[in-house]
Amino acid sequence: MHTPTVTVIALCYNHERFLLDCLESIRAQTFQDFELIVTDDCSRDHSPHIIAEWLAEHYPAARFIRHDVNRGICATLNEALAQAQGTYISMTATDDTWMPHKLASQVALAQSLDADTAVIYADADQMNEEGELLPTRFIEAHGVTDPPQGWVFSRLANGNFIPAMTTLIRRDALLAVGGYDERLNYEDYDMWLRLADRYAFAFQPDVVAHYRIVATSMVRTVFAQPSAWYHHSNFLIRRKWLRSGRLTRAQCAMWADKMWWAAYGLFVLNDRRAASCLWEAFRHCGRPRAAVLALTSRLGVSRARLVRLRQAVTGMTRDTPT
Repeated sequence: MHTPTVTVIALCYNHERFLLDCLESIRAQTFQDFELIVTDDCSRDHSPHIIAEWLAEHYPAARFIRHDVNRGICATLNEALAQAQGTYISMTATDDTWMPHKLASQVALAQSLDADTAVIYADADQMNEEGELLPTRFIEAHGVTDPPQGWVFSRLANGNFIPAMTTLIRRDALLAVGGYDERLNYEDYDMWLRLADRYAFAFQPDVVAHYRIVATSMVRTVFAQPSAWYHHSNFLIRRKWLRSGRLTRAQCAMWADKMWWAAYGLFVLNDRRAASCLWEAFRHCGRPRAAVLALTSRLGVSRARLVRLRQAVTGMTRDTPT
């Protein structure tokens, strides 16, 4: 039985407007020694029907993982990885697209590298919902003008700049670091850090994909109205690496501050995990407010109640004769 060189994983969630562009860009690859796994994490639109029809016509041997309940991207990726057979994994969200040479150029590069290198990444043009190119590419838009390669952990600890849809990753490396952390509601940053902690990265000085900026995408909706899952994901990632001993002193200070804001976000949402998260944030960042709010949360006083109390006290102060 032939073992494919690459497993392509296409991840869909409510992408019916863009699905065919993505799937056709996979079909247009000049390198075709790949197996295809398409996932749909309980889309509320017509995505599952579109996927099923397209696969039946073009890739009937592909696997379609379709969820009846939303499980999150990390659990979905782990399910796909459990079925993958390729030496390399290349994944994309189905609102993005690949250029035809993406797999061919990256497989050739991967096969020339030593066993220390687990990830190849490149740049991506950014486009709007209509597919019109934007002036700034992905990596520059994420604050990096000199994409690093080799042992990149320290650079990644300053912020994520890797376009996930441009990567080619050794499957054995993904498995060696334990797959994706299913407690998290976003997958890439934690995985890049874990891979960079053990393996080298190679930068391919090329543009191999188009990254679509969509108003309703998860990355934008969570920033507009962050969920408790998002805040707790941020907290868990910060805690993991603050405990690792791998961060510089300056990075520890930055990550402790981010941990505090994640814990505070849980407090604002009256999440039951807020008190323990605020205590740990206090131990790392030393902010007295974190300790005060941890105690407040443990006593069952919500932020909304604190606001009402403060308003009441302010009103009493204004009414007090001088």
